[in-house]
Amino acid sequence: MKNSATLKRHNEIWHKLLASLLAVALLGSSAAFADQSAAILLYHRFGEDDYPSTNVRLEQLDAQIKELKENGSNFLPLGEIVRRLKANEALPERTVAITVDDAYKSVADHAWPRLKRAGIPMTLFVSTEPVDSPSSNYMDWDDVRALHSDGVEIAHHTATHLHMIDAGLEAAMADVRTASARFEAELGFVPKLFAYPYGEYNTEIKTAIEKEGFTAAFAQVSGAAAAWSDAYSLPRFPVNERYGEMDRFRLIAGTMALPVSDVVPLEPLLTEDRNPPLFGFTVDDSVRGLSALACYPSHLGKPAELLTLEGNRIEVRFKEPFPKGRNRINCTLPAGQGRWYWLGQFFYVPGGVLD
Repeated sequence: MKNSATLKRHNEIWHKLLASLLAVALLGSSAAFADQSAAILLYHRFGEDDYPSTNVRLEQLDAQIKELKENGSNFLPLGEIVRRLKANEALPERTVAITVDDAYKSVADHAWPRLKRAGIPMTLFVSTEPVDSPSSNYMDWDDVRALHSDGVEIAHHTATHLHMIDAGLEAAMADVRTASARFEAELGFVPKLFAYPYGEYNTEIKTAIEKEGFTAAFAQVSGAAAAWSDAYSLPRFPVNERYGEMDRFRLIAGTMALPVSDVVPLEPLLTEDRNPPLFGFTVDDSVRGLSALACYPSHLGKPAELLTLEGNRIEVRFKEPFPKGRNRINCTLPAGQGRWYWLGQFFYVPGGVLD
């Protein structure tokens, strides 16, 4: 859990980011990619007010559902979104997917009944060991089967919800296969969608997940997913009690993926000699208004320096190394009509406190 000073600093950073976004809202850029993005939202707990970092209050959830229904959002099952992205097929404008990690009991008690009444699909990423162990906090397999029968898409989230990078490739994939065996035994199939616990992955793990036969894998870095996104590190916007304010929710629900190529580095795991990373990408030449682009490393509290090179090449530079643990860079650009392009990138520095 973060201490109050850290949370206050994070809130200040978020409000500064929001203020900077609103300040340039009229600049705009091409919305040509509006039908090629999906905003994938990530939840954990519902109405469990003792866990604000992973919870949304029920009144927040009700307000968020109302916002999604009234702002023209279109809802598709996550598997169908993945199929269309990989086939380079168009998505409806303002496509949104709801995903939930960890199979807490409150998902079945509070979230799914509300989403079902609203006609919104849900994907549940299940870690099998907690479901195997009787607990009042988690669903059991009967609950999971009931949700699946009721139309909820069941997805894979390992057996023990381990830190895959720190565990090492062999142990991490053994854990994945243990979970796959439990899915087969209890549900009669192994889910083809995978989410990295804590959103942590490196290139070695990502390659192994693809070879294991999964059709896509999901991280926890903010950003919208698109056909040009890496199918095995797709972004999701975390939603929780502290960062579930309506201004932010409305912003992320309407976000589009910034159309980019040639993103470097490919490896999110940072060694001492590669920290800070030399992060860069090329923006599609149909996008306008690149002078309004801003990139925010998660530890700085201010935008990084941007070098704009020939051919819409953007290089992100900052001197302060990332701290140990999970880190990210968020790049945003106004897309016109009150919407925003967003590109998020995950980085991991070994040696952080595991939670």
